[in-house]
Amino acid sequence: MQIHLTINDESKTWDVAPNETLLDALRRDGYFGVKHGCENGECGACTVLLDDKPVASCVMLAAQAESKRITTIESLGQVEDQGWKHTEGLHPIQQAFVELGALQCGYCTPAMILAAKALLDQTLTPTEEQVRDALSGVLCRCTGYVKPVQAVIQAGRLMAGSLGSSEERAQGIPLPPELLKPHREELPPLELPTLQPPNNLTTTLPTMVVAPAVPETRVVGKPERKVDAVKLVQGKPAFTDDIELRGMLYAKVLWSPVAHARIKHIDVSKARALEGVHAVLTYQDIPRVVYSTAGQSDPIPGPLDSFSLDSKVRFVGDRVAFVAAESEEIAQRALELIEVEYAELPALLDPRDAMKPNAPRIHDETEYVNFADSDPSKNIAAKIEIEIGNVEEGFKQADQIFEDEYVVPKVQQVSIEPHVVVTCWDEDDRLVIRTSTQVPFHARRILAPVLGLPPKRIRVIKPRIGGWFGGKQEVLIEDVAAHLTIATRRPVRFEYTREEEFIAARSRHPMRVRMKTGVKNDGTIVANEMYALSDTGAYGCHALTVTGNTGQKSMGLYNAPNIKFHAHVVYTNTPPAGAYRGYGVPQGFFPLEVHME
Repeated sequence: MQIHLTINDESKTWDVAPNETLLDALRRDGYFGVKHGCENGECGACTVLLDDKPVASCVMLAAQAESKRITTIESLGQVEDQGWKHTEGLHPIQQAFVELGALQCGYCTPAMILAAKALLDQTLTPTEEQVRDALSGVLCRCTGYVKPVQAVIQAGRLMAGSLGSSEERAQGIPLPPELLKPHREELPPLELPTLQPPNNLTTTLPTMVVAPAVPETRVVGKPERKVDAVKLVQGKPAFTDDIELRGMLYAKVLWSPVAHARIKHIDVSKARALEGVHAVLTYQDIPRVVYSTAGQSDPIPGPLDSFSLDSKVRFVGDRVAFVAAESEEIAQRALELIEVEYAELPALLDPRDAMKPNAPRIHDETEYVNFADSDPSKNIAAKIEIEIGNVEEGFKQADQIFEDEYVVPKVQQVSIEPHVVVTCWDEDDRLVIRTSTQVPFHARRILAPVLGLPPKRIRVIKPRIGGWFGGKQEVLIEDVAAHLTIATRRPVRFEYTREEEFIAARSRHPMRVRMKTGVKNDGTIVANEMYALSDTGAYGCHALTVTGNTGQKSMGLYNAPNIKFHAHVVYTNTPPAGAYRGYGVPQGFFPLEVHME
C-alpha cells in the first residue's frame, strides 16, 4: 500500500506493507537515529515526534502515519563546519547533552532529545518534575537521569536567553538534599545478644558535584566532552544495526520449546522450499565443535560444553535450527514450517537437586572438556574451596555463632540495544563480523575453530554498543550469522527480540548463600564461612570466575583470622547465566552485609 507523509519537512511517498511498523519503515528509509529496543513501546528508544508529540514508532503502523508530520533526530542539528558549506550547528538541546555529559552509550539519546524538544516547544522554563515526566517514557540503563534532566533545563535557559557565563552554566541544577540521605526502613526488632558499640560513631554523607565550575585555562580536574558525544546526539549511524549491505539476508533461530530433550527427528524440507529462504541449518549441516561462549582469557577458565547446534537441547530457548531469508517475515514463516520430534528427558530446575545421585545428567556429550574441578557426571560446572587459617578451630573459640541462608535471584541486564550482528565476506575473503560485543578479540579467537577459519581470516568490528553491563561479554549470536553467511555467501543480519533477550541471552548467576559467623562477646570475629550454591543454567559460561569473585571479593571485607569460602556451580535446565555488573561480587556482598547487620 502507498502512504504520503512529511518527514523532517520533506514530503515522502512510501510503499509499505499493511503490517509494517513505522520504526521499520523509517529505518528502511535511512533514518537510523530511530532505534529498536523492544517491540511493545516499553523502552522508548524508537521515539519520534508525530505532529510534534512523542510516540513510540515500534507500536505504530506505518500506515497510521498517513498525512502526518514526523520529526526524527536527523532534523535537529548538525556539526557547523561541513567543509565549504556551513550549518547552523547543533540544536541547543544537543549542545547541552554534549556539554554536561548527559549521555554514555548514546543509544537512547536521540529519543531523549526528541522528548525534551517536545517539552521545550511548550515551555522554556520547565520544572524538574516536568522534565522528569517528559523523559519518563525513554528508558536509560547507563546514565540515570540527573545529567539529562540538568541538560534539558540548561537547554531551555539557553533557548530563552537567560543563561549566564560558562561558570554559571557549569553549576547546573542543585541536587535535592534527600538524594544524599541514606534510605532507612523501619524493621521489626531482632533478638540479638548485646554488643558494645564503638565509642566514636559518626556518619558522613558523600559530597556530590553534578557539574563543577572549572576555569577554561585549567586542565587537571576539568570535565572533558565525551569524544563521540557529537555524533551520538545527532543520531549518526554508530551502532551495529545502523549499516546497510546490498543483498542482506535476515536470520532467525528456532528455539527449543522444552527444557531437556534429544532431537529424534527434524524435517526442514518445507522451510527450505519456501520462496525467499536461502538457508536452513541444523546440527546435521555444520561441524560439531565444542567451545565456551564466555568471552574470557585464553585458556578459557571454564569447561567447554557448547555447540553452535546440537542434537540435544538443555533449556527452553536453546537453539534447534538457523534460517536465513530475504525478510524477517519469511524467516519467521520458515521456522513455523520446521518439524521437530523431541524425546523429552527429565528436567532439572532446582540447583539444590543438581548433585543428587538420581538427578538427570545435563551434559553427557563425549566432547565435553573439563576445567579444574568441573564434573558433568554430577552436574558440576565448577567447584571452589578456599580457606585461610582453620575455620573449624575458629568456631570452637566463638562465644556466639550466627548462621543463615540468603537467596540472590536471576536478573537480566536489559541493555536497551538488543544483541545484534551483521556478517559478510569482504573483498579479501575475510569473514567480517560487525557485532555489538564487549570482547571483539575473544570473539575472533573463539569463533575461529567453530567456523573452520584461521583467526587472520576473521575480522571482528565492534562499533558503538547500546548498553552491555556484562551481557555482551559473550559469543552469543555471532556464530549464527557467520554460519549462514558461510552457507549463502550473502551478508546476514541477526538481532534478538526483547523476548529473546530474556529466554536466550545471559543473566546474573542466581545463588543460594549460607553464612556462618563466629564472634566473641566483645564483637571480635574469630571465624567467617560462606558457602555458595551457584546456578549456571544449562551451560558453564563464566561459571568459575563469577562465583570465585563472590567469595574472594567479599570475605576479606571483615578481618578474621579464620575464613573459608567454598562453592559448587551447578548445571540446571534453565537459561544460562553469565557476566553481569559486579561479576559475582554483589551475590557475596548482599548476604555478607545482611548477615553482619
